Amino acid sequence: MGAPVSLGDVSELKSEDDKCRLFLVTAEDTPEALMRVLGVASVQQVRLRALTARPEGADIAIRLEIDDQGDDRAQVLAARLASVPVVRGVGHGWR
Repeated sequence: MGAPVSLGDVSELKSEDDKCRLFLVTAEDTPEALMRVLGVASVQQVRLRALTARPEGADIAIRLEIDDQGDDRAQVLAARLASVPVVRGVGHGWR
């Protein structure tokens, strides 16, 4: 499990004026952790632009870049991610 998982980055296809939000999620490194985090993103109907996940000790670090949908939506997504049982911490900001 040493190599990072990356599902691509299409940021070079977007104009520089498009803003992305970056979410950094730390979760227990369990088989379902990544799918639980992605499930929340799917239910919240975010447009995922880049994803990386890599183990860090007993945890997994998940980095999500999504299209910006405003501060309110970002706060809701952060709260929903933080409520996932395997999630230990959530941070977010601009990319």
